[in-house]
Amino acid sequence: MAARAPKPATFDHNGPTQRDKIAIQDASAYILRLGVVISVVVMFFGLVLALFHNGLTKHEILTHTVSTDWPKLGQSLRRFDGFAFMDLGVLLLVLTPILRVATATLLFAVEEHDRFYTVVTFLVLVMTVSSLLFIS
Repeated sequence: MAARAPKPATFDHNGPTQRDKIAIQDASAYILRLGVVISVVVMFFGLVLALFHNGLTKHEILTHTVSTDWPKLGQSLRRFDGFAFMDLGVLLLVLTPILRVATATLLFAVEEHDRFYTVVTFLVLVMTVSSLLFIS
């Protein structure tokens, strides 16, 4: 009996398969989970610092507002001010969905090559960032 020759390999020229692509839903879920976890850890660290380092009082807790003054926030973080870390945690929590929309825009453009959804998510990103910047 003669041995058969193996079939030649065939290649799919349609681009990456569904498995090779990064699923937008998976990336979005990962970013949202990671952003929330990081925010909570930073806020908890700030709470512990405020309790043990600053001598937190009820009046300070009730009257504190989140700072959006970036230079002041940076100085307070370098001094390990607990409230500054809690402010940073809140700001990270606010920025998490913005990062999610930016990632979705990039994935629609690069992975899916879908111009319509790229434009739509980009417009959502622009409106979200501009409303965040111009409200305060």
